[in-house]
Amino acid sequence: MFRLALRQFQFDLLRSSLTMAAIAAVIAVILVLRGFETGLYEQSRAAVLDRGADLFVAQTGVTNFVAVRSSLHQLARREVEAIEGVVEAHPVTSFSVIYQNGGQKVPVYILVYDIRGGPANLLAGHMPATAREVVVDRSLAHKFDLALGDPLVISAFEFRVSGVAADSAAFFMPFVFITYDGMLDFVMKSDIAPDLSAFPLVSHLLVELEPDVKADDVAVVIESVVDNVDVYLPKQMALQDVQMGQGLFGPVMGLLVSVAYVVGLLVVGLIVYADVRGRMRMFGVLKALGFRLSHLTSSVMIQTLMYLVAAFPLGTLLGWIVATLIEFVAPLYRVPIVDADGLAQTFFAGIFFAVLGGMVPLRLIATIDPIVAFRGN
Repeated sequence: MFRLALRQFQFDLLRSSLTMAAIAAVIAVILVLRGFETGLYEQSRAAVLDRGADLFVAQTGVTNFVAVRSSLHQLARREVEAIEGVVEAHPVTSFSVIYQNGGQKVPVYILVYDIRGGPANLLAGHMPATAREVVVDRSLAHKFDLALGDPLVISAFEFRVSGVAADSAAFFMPFVFITYDGMLDFVMKSDIAPDLSAFPLVSHLLVELEPDVKADDVAVVIESVVDNVDVYLPKQMALQDVQMGQGLFGPVMGLLVSVAYVVGLLVVGLIVYADVRGRMRMFGVLKALGFRLSHLTSSVMIQTLMYLVAAFPLGTLLGWIVATLIEFVAPLYRVPIVDADGLAQTFFAGIFFAVLGGMVPLRLIATIDPIVAFRGN
């Protein structure tokens, strides 16, 4: 039956090529949607892991780093640094603001740091050297055509772009990195100065530990010594941010991916049905030659799987091209396509589609009258 399916595959290369292209397009859509969801969670995970901390100290009850307000009391840093095994506790402060440029408004996430916690992937320029200098994510620079040295005005306070960083965004918000001197000037001199209560002086502490010190043991000590704090390993904090993203965006993204799978099933089913419909005479000839229904259905199933196997690399390539284009046009989004889990799940889902799609025309094959093979056009 494999040989028969191969001959049918080769019989009309144009039809086979168009069929593969249609299936490849469906695979590409599924991979792009899955990649969009995966990229969203990867960004939130990287926002935590890129800060370079051995431990995260947050306000009691705060389990996330991004998009959740945390405020530590003034003595927390000194108390943490007094604990054995702690080298230094680096303060970071984070809050979101609205950036307006040319009539467009976008939310940005300002990350204030001292020594550790700044941008991990600097593409151009340098770290902020003065209070007025900032590093912006490349998505913000791309969207508003910001270059090194250009002004960045937030709430009537003017910064200067000293650097551009890559992969510094989470939950559709690009990051802007400033120093504590810059934050003090910003909150005192900008239009938001009257609402100083909205800005914590220290949101989190990035704890740097001595070599060979067990992070879990130090975390227990910090929570027992320092009041009103919770301590997390970076992986724990990153996981909690991913879970928050899944709670916020998972239902929508899951629905979109599910719709893509349903569309894939329908497309494969219609393609196989149309293919069988267009080869009625050939199937009639095969029946007249004594091929049983099981032989013909096996041939259809094998041929459908051949379409899938041949179309999957093409669909992956097409998805990668689309994802690359999306990231080029809108760097705020990450769309990783080459993901082992995603590729495997999509491939096996495609096999499932192929099997179900191959079942669609079985009744049509079963009712073929061999006499159709001898009718004139």
